[in-house]
Order: sequence, then structure tokens, then C-alpha cells
Amino acid sequence: MTLKELKEQITQTVDNLKNHGLFPKENNLFDYKMELNFFGLLDPIDIFMRNFAKDILAFCNGNGGIIILGIKEDKINGTLEDIGLDALNIDLLNKIDLNLITQKFEKIAKVGVGIDLQSFQSGTRKFYYLLIEKQNQVLIPINDFPDFKIKKGEILYRTSSKNEIANLSTQDFNRFLQLKANEKSKEFMEIWSKLLPEMFDINPREILIINPKSNKIYGFNGKDNVLSSSDIDIDKSDQGVFNIILNAISAGEIGRISDTEGKPLYKIVGEIKSSAPREHISLSTLLVEVLKETKYKLSSVQLKVAMKSLGWVSDDKFKVENPTKDPTNPKYHEFIWLENFDKIKDVHKVVCSEKAVSKIIESVNDHLTHKEIYGKSLTKK
Repeated sequence: MTLKELKEQITQTVDNLKNHGLFPKENNLFDYKMELNFFGLLDPIDIFMRNFAKDILAFCNGNGGIIILGIKEDKINGTLEDIGLDALNIDLLNKIDLNLITQKFEKIAKVGVGIDLQSFQSGTRKFYYLLIEKQNQVLIPINDFPDFKIKKGEILYRTSSKNEIANLSTQDFNRFLQLKANEKSKEFMEIWSKLLPEMFDINPREILIINPKSNKIYGFNGKDNVLSSSDIDIDKSDQGVFNIILNAISAGEIGRISDTEGKPLYKIVGEIKSSAPREHISLSTLLVEVLKETKYKLSSVQLKVAMKSLGWVSDDKFKVENPTKDPTNPKYHEFIWLENFDKIKDVHKVVCSEKAVSKIIESVNDHLTHKEIYGKSLTKK
């Protein structure tokens, strides 16, 4: 809703409150707060942002909203009571400069917001309302702002009477896109054409959406007729291809990279490798399975020697757990690779696929190569 539409709505709401003691239940348009949380601070702008920054982002990415201050809400039974604001709250709200608030949001999401803050009275009780205009551009924080509980890349929006994160999971992202798709066609096209200028000229089913925050890539699944996702590994460093391309797009250096089939497209070129865990077995399990079938005895040390002879690894003395560098040969990642188990703690191990079992057995059973590989003939079982 525009500020004009919100002002029409709040005028009717205030009239109903004054004359009939009635006001809407909390929903996707209305929210209520009894009073401000001062957080032990003195600066009015900082206090305001800590109370409303997330709400403003969520309503902007939704359909706009109205927050009425001075209303007590019973969360258990959902009843509302028009208590009014005390002198301390009123004094602080009187000091709010909306231009400074807008400048704060330009730093958070590179986009200003349309808001209005006004007071009104009902009898002797004083209230304030905050109007938040719907944005035709999705507001996405460009950095973490811990004081306001805002995280870089998080898309907040208003639904089901509360603030939700659109890109927390595939299900959440599907719901957010569905809400946008259900808006009037013109508004929907305006939103996405601003995110990617040529979007309106491309069939949405031909678009891949990259979410670097959660390392996911989304695309249309024609079989199930839904948006699906896959895990990917994105190099997010300043010199990574992802940021280089995005910075170039933001700076206006990239336009129509390709117009094949008459449709202007952006193409981001770079290696995208799957980070979804593959089924694997440990080297100790590999050795056990090999010894079940091979004709010869084989130690764990000799297993590594066999791997080097096959070209799978660069060094037969490699560490299995947390090696300083990846000892595996990318050419043979079908059989052996370095698996990342915990990115935060940096836990990684060399693992194998079940396909490696038959290859090792075949190599060990070839007694003609024993002396060349192991320096001696292996002992028969």
C-alpha cells in the first residue's frame, strides 16, 4: 500500500477507535506496541531503530503496514486495550526526525523507505501511529547490523501477522515468491525488473536464482511444477567471480551479455561445484572391504601406496584427517576426494566412494605389479 492508501486506512481506524473503541486485530497490515524499549539508551534515533528497524523492513517487503503505539495486546487471548503512551514515550517520539531514519535505511539496504509518524488522541490518552509504505524493490541488508538484529542478506517480510525470513529455507523462499507472484502483475514485474532489469523479458522458468547467504541455487522444477533448490559452493571473497560480476552489474558495467534466442540474459560464468554431501566410506572401511575379496594381505600403509600408483593421490603418506592441502587428484574424484564435514570448525577428511573397492582389489590382485608398486611381493592370505 502507498502512504496515501495507508493514511486513508489509519484515518478510518482512528475514527473507529475514538468513537466506538474498535480497532483491527493484529494482522499482515496492523501491528501494535504498548511502549518503546529504551535499551538503556538516550539517543532517540538509535532507540527508534532498535524498536522498529526489522518491522519496517518486513512491512516494506510485504504490502506495507501500520504500527499503532499505546495499545496493550494480550498475546494469550488476542485482546487489545487502548492504554495510551506515557510522557517518556511521547517525549522521545516527538524528537524523531524521519529524514534521519530514512538515511539509516539507505545505509542498511541502499534504499530509502517511505514512512510517516504521527500522534493522535482518544479522550485524554495519547497515541502514535507509524505508517510504512510498501516498496516495489525488495529491501536486502548489505551488511550485518547487530544492534538492530539485522543480518546481511536476510530478506524479511510480513506474513501471518509476524515477521518472517524469506531466504531461511526453500519452503520459506517458495512462500515469499508465491506472495509476490500473487500481487498485481504490474507490481510484480516492477519488483523483479528492478532487481534484474531484463527480468520481465525472460520466462521465469528459465531463470536461476542464486542465494549466496545460504549457498543455494533455485530453479524451476518442471516435473513437480515448483521451485527447487540445490546446494552450491560460492567463492564469496572480494576477488571471487560471484562478487566481481555482482559489483560490475551494480556499477552498470554489464548490460546485455547475450541475446541468444532473442532474449536478453545475464550470464555469470564460473565454476559451481556441488557442496551437498556425497555418499562415501572411510579409508578404514575401504580396507576392510578390500581384504574380504583380495587374494593378498594389505596394510593401511600399502593401501595408500596403491592409491598413489593409481594416480588418485599425490603422496602416499597423506593425512586422512585435516590434511594441510588436498592430496587427491581431481581427475579421480569419482573414487576419492576431500570431504568437508564442518565448515566452521574446519573439519575435513579424505574419503572414498564404494566404486573404489573394486578398483583397489583389481590392482592388489595383479601380482605382476607388486614389486614395482610395493617394492616386494604381497603375502598371500
